Amino acid sequence: MLREEKLKFARQAAANGAVLLKNDGGALPVTDKKVALFGIASYKCTRMGWGSGDMLAQNTVQLNEALKSEGYTLSRDLDELSEKWVSEHADEYKLTNRDWEKWTFRYGEIALDDKAITNAAKDARTAIITIGRFSGESRDLKDEEGFFRLHSDEVSLIKRVSESFEKTVLLLNTYGVMDIRAVDDCKVDAILYVSLCGEQFGNAVADVISGKVTPGGKLAATWGYKYEDYPTREGIETLAVPYNEGIYVGYRYFDTFGKEPRYPFGFGLSYTEFESKVTDIKVDGQLVDVTVNVTNVGDKYDGKEVVQCYLSAPQKKLEKAYQELCAYGKTDLLKPGESSELTLSFDITDMASYDEQSSSFILESGDYIVRVGNSSRNTHVACIIRIAEDVCCAVATNRMKCNVELNLLSNKNAKPYTYKGEKEEIANAPVFDFDCKSVEKVIYAVAENAPVNELKRKSETEIYTLEDVINGKATAEDVAAQFSDEEIASFLNGVIYTGADANANVGSMSSKVHGAAGEMWESAKYKIPVNACADGPSGVRLSVFGTPEAEDTEIAHNVVAYPSGTCFANSWDLDSARLFGECARSDLEYADIEGWLAPGINIQRNPLNGRNFEYFSEDPLIAGKMASYITIGVQYDENGDPTGRYTTVKHFACNNIEHERGVSDSQVSERALREIYLKGFKIAVEESAPLAVMTSYNKVNGEFTSTFYDLINGILRGEWDFDGIVMTDWNPCSNAKRHSHAGNDLIMPGCHRKDIIEGLASGEIKRADAQACVARLLKFIIKTNYVIKDRKAK
Repeated sequence: MLREEKLKFARQAAANGAVLLKNDGGALPVTDKKVALFGIASYKCTRMGWGSGDMLAQNTVQLNEALKSEGYTLSRDLDELSEKWVSEHADEYKLTNRDWEKWTFRYGEIALDDKAITNAAKDARTAIITIGRFSGESRDLKDEEGFFRLHSDEVSLIKRVSESFEKTVLLLNTYGVMDIRAVDDCKVDAILYVSLCGEQFGNAVADVISGKVTPGGKLAATWGYKYEDYPTREGIETLAVPYNEGIYVGYRYFDTFGKEPRYPFGFGLSYTEFESKVTDIKVDGQLVDVTVNVTNVGDKYDGKEVVQCYLSAPQKKLEKAYQELCAYGKTDLLKPGESSELTLSFDITDMASYDEQSSSFILESGDYIVRVGNSSRNTHVACIIRIAEDVCCAVATNRMKCNVELNLLSNKNAKPYTYKGEKEEIANAPVFDFDCKSVEKVIYAVAENAPVNELKRKSETEIYTLEDVINGKATAEDVAAQFSDEEIASFLNGVIYTGADANANVGSMSSKVHGAAGEMWESAKYKIPVNACADGPSGVRLSVFGTPEAEDTEIAHNVVAYPSGTCFANSWDLDSARLFGECARSDLEYADIEGWLAPGINIQRNPLNGRNFEYFSEDPLIAGKMASYITIGVQYDENGDPTGRYTTVKHFACNNIEHERGVSDSQVSERALREIYLKGFKIAVEESAPLAVMTSYNKVNGEFTSTFYDLINGILRGEWDFDGIVMTDWNPCSNAKRHSHAGNDLIMPGCHRKDIIEGLASGEIKRADAQACVARLLKFIIKTNYVIKDRKAK
């Protein structure tokens, strides 16, 4: 795939993820070709957040450049002043992920006097103001102005500009949810949330402003009015973070407790109007199909609509949220008057609640209300599925018991959201009786701390290699059985490029791909080829922290910086996610490396999380589906055959805040874990079979995730049948001698070789556990390197 093709996709994807939050009087699109452009972010955008989620600085298209290319004339004096300002502050603005101490959360604004604004208003009727915000790895936001809230300089600019112009458009080039209450005191006609769009920022936003693209994005996270609106605030700046909200995350909380959001989950306006009508409903055993006819009833603009299906479960022994997203779909581009049909399908057993008392997923008896609409606050009742008796869908084991007593939020006495006519809709809805006997109960029968037998050599004289495994002469276990303690330590301990010592392996890819995030041990003896991976998830990141930009290779400068995970999620477009995966695979092929440390699918639990922009949503269905389609694009070609490239779904699990992430303890009920924080990973594993999963830095209920047997071997491998490899995040604080038993195969990035050798010698690491990890890594190498032509061991 040519870079030009990938740039075209990046532009389309960024525009596809734009969410129109307000549009009074048709302020957008801007049809008058004379505009005044305000805000430094209009000239120096927030392309991406910092840390692993960023890329090497590309030739980012700025909004002022793109608007001029689209034929707009900018207010000349203001344009020259802004360009001069950016040029004079070039060193200050040349912020990369190489020096985190120089990062700020926002660029400063030019101190414009009223005369400059009124003069600009003489040249144009419409003003466009761009507000930019950074966030990033290792740092969280603050509920203060200039961070989560608008800065007083920004508010002053918006107020003065809106008073001087006929129409004012506000662009939010930000990481995600913000407190923008200050805008309510200003005469802002339109608000467009464009997220972090990668290197095609200017072109994508100009496409939406001009009307070449009709915004079709919907919010994948609820926007409250203020930070106090969220129930997830407690403990985020401590080492112990209690998840006292339980299952009530995001819209589940706002809807269940009748809290009015500023912008609800799933909300987004368009330049046109749509009408949606449910035309057919089928309930076949566990499967529910809801067919919806969507018509573009506007008379001017093409557009796409997102249709969302929610399920409201009965309130019985187990408390439930008012509603949960169970399916969604997006139409193709519809011309005015054109219609399209979408069929939204879901398995009702996927919506079962987890009962900790019986360690089972249960559909409690009662009426399940199916709702269809275009946001969580704009749905109507489509039907009722009546379940006559409690149905046990799956039997598990309580593996993740919380280590403290949580003060869990309860919906007792809560007044949930309702709307006029809801009772009548429920009373008149068609009822489908559920066949309780159609459910085939799943039993997760995995023994606790199941013993692993030590592997014995097949031959004392012959050396078996990976090629022997390919040819059917030996198994991966036969090869693993031959490894010495030193070889096991080398294989289970990832590779670094510099600073090698007795504890580390040194890789060979640094001279070829300077920015590869890490690689695995290679061996001519066993014909194990080198296997390298690059960071993500906004693209294949080939730059390295702490090195001068000038030292980076041409490859690092030519891969594409795509939009953020949040931008993709706001599109609700799974085809776009798959194409993103294909583009990322093309960049992996260009760099001649196998793996990508992406996608990140942690839940956007708290709006102050500095890394939210890398993630998809507050909802696990969206997160899991996005990760699945991206993985399919990376790991499989158009014929469904494996490509040898792979994704690493991360961070498993509950890395929902950056403060002290290396040692913090996420204290979560087992139910919330299974219904919210693990569900997206389950969807990704079962629907796309990623070849790798990365554990998170933090603890969950007192145990580091990378040494948590019940999380990795119990749930990931045992319940979900995951057969790929598990690796740590880089430089974890967990005990290196406990990883193998937990099922964490690979410790990155390569500083624990001595610890592993000592652990094997002392018996702290059971040789059988370590051999099991080696065997999994060998099978992984076969699925990656040995699929790729000319990637065999030299």
